[in-house]
Amino acid sequence: MFNFTDNRKSIKEISSMFEGASLIVDDTYQRRSVWSEKDKIRLVETVLLNLIIPVLFFWKADTDPETGASITHIVDGQQRIKAICSFINNEFKLKPQFLLDEMAKKKYSNKYFRDLDAEDKKSFWNYQLMVIDIDPTATRNDIITMFNRLNLTDYNLNDQEKRNSMSGEFAALARELSDAPIWEERHLFTTKDVKRMKDIEFCASLILLYRKGIIDQTDQTALNQAYEELQSGYKDAENDKYAVVAAIELLPKFFISEEVTKFLKKKTQLYTLFSVIFYMQRNGLSVSEIQLQNLQKFVDLYAVFNNDMDLANQIDENEKVLFDWLKKYKLASSEGLNKHTNRMIRYNIMKDFMFTISPTLGNAEQTLLTKMRASTTAVVDDPEE
Repeated sequence: MFNFTDNRKSIKEISSMFEGASLIVDDTYQRRSVWSEKDKIRLVETVLLNLIIPVLFFWKADTDPETGASITHIVDGQQRIKAICSFINNEFKLKPQFLLDEMAKKKYSNKYFRDLDAEDKKSFWNYQLMVIDIDPTATRNDIITMFNRLNLTDYNLNDQEKRNSMSGEFAALARELSDAPIWEERHLFTTKDVKRMKDIEFCASLILLYRKGIIDQTDQTALNQAYEELQSGYKDAENDKYAVVAAIELLPKFFISEEVTKFLKKKTQLYTLFSVIFYMQRNGLSVSEIQLQNLQKFVDLYAVFNNDMDLANQIDENEKVLFDWLKKYKLASSEGLNKHTNRMIRYNIMKDFMFTISPTLGNAEQTLLTKMRASTTAVVDDPEE
């Protein structure tokens, strides 16, 4: 059992510690910031009105080996501290629509920190934050348990955020892969996705895809097992990293048009493409112009496919093969997205379309596309997982 000590620190003290890196956030178990601009503004308003904000929890965990200075971890309160420091650095202004107090609206609307009068700035710097210091004898596991309990309200931890609180080699690799520039360059994950660590979860699934092939992920079992079993002794870590990084580095080659980019922004389809990329890796295949053209044809057909049964009765045998492929693929992309059977259906159809369509089906894809575009039935987008 460990002890707690009540304390108070001024905003000046805490901001200096945070900016000087003696007060840090441990990203290996903490969630990414999920505060909106409204949240930040209302916190600053609370400080300016000299009202109480929730207590912060600190843990003096490390010592800087170069300077001997203590390094304190923020166990709970990182978003509050980041919001305060962000305001001090003039990174946002106090928009009136987010201020609650009428006096605050009159006095502080549209002001940055730099715009506050001298007395308000002094009061802001001197505002006393309530801090609970956790005994340094607490273990990291104690801190993780406390963090998870402290965050059971408001933005509840999702499954990936809970997994991210586990240290280990598999967790570290998933986080490293999520930093690849392609995700941000192609806007493959929304801001909300990144805040809730969906990018890390996707990268963890890519590691499993390479290690185990296509598996069922209708629940969290597979990822939970990987995070637990590969915390240490992850012998294949370097090999897995090399293969997944190589696959990620191939990804830009496939963004050949706006239509394909839109298609691949759906994680279901992106996962399917990675399944095909790993197939190419295993068989020593490079990305050819023919395969890219075939992917474009597939996306064009898929975008206008509507399972028109009248049309199905008016097409030839080769067109019927493609029509049936599209029908199966559409169904496998509409429900049970992470079921093993549906993932296999999507993988096999995308792979066959990219690698076998031209020599076996002639120009059926072009004639079918023309006929489907002539159909007037509206096409509904797939659900996103």
